[in-house]
Amino acid sequence: MSVDERNDSGFTLVELMVTSVLTLIVLAAVGGLLISLLRTPQAVTARVAASGGAQLAADSVELGIRNSSDFRLTSPQGSDQLLVARTAQSGSTIVWVCSAWYYSATENSIRATTSSTTIPAAPTATDLATWTLLDTSVTPISGTSIFTVSGEEVQLAFNGAVTGQQLPQSITTSAFSRAGSTGSPQCY
Repeated sequence: MSVDERNDSGFTLVELMVTSVLTLIVLAAVGGLLISLLRTPQAVTARVAASGGAQLAADSVELGIRNSSDFRLTSPQGSDQLLVARTAQSGSTIVWVCSAWYYSATENSIRATTSSTTIPAAPTATDLATWTLLDTSVTPISGTSIFTVSGEEVQLAFNGAVTGQQLPQSITTSAFSRAGSTGSPQCY
């Protein structure tokens, strides 16, 4: 066999380099896509958590005010707000309780509680520690108030921060007192 008759079927250095570059480009694109796919669930989880807390706070206030016979909004200190309502609890017979929601401007939180007795006009930090935390990272949409009262209507407007995202979760809603009944307990 002569040297010219040999079969030199292989890759040249240029072919190997072009193949390597194309492989790197494909791997970089797949890697970028994989990283993006791994970050998406974290962003969705953060948005759902913020939305859940904000919706929980809004639902609590709406249900309480709709089932209330009367309510009062005060500002115990600074920009903090306390909304207290005499609320009918569901069941076979109507049971009246005092429900309250507290917006802390310093903690940026909304807390709630119910009691069969009067809610203090200015709950202490110890009192608030026993209240149910509904949402954190809460800021008013405008001004310094998240609660606004107009006649028999309570309006609720706030932003809930979403970790790692620029756009907040905004909640704007209102509720009308529909119970229209009076009686005990005195809540404030």
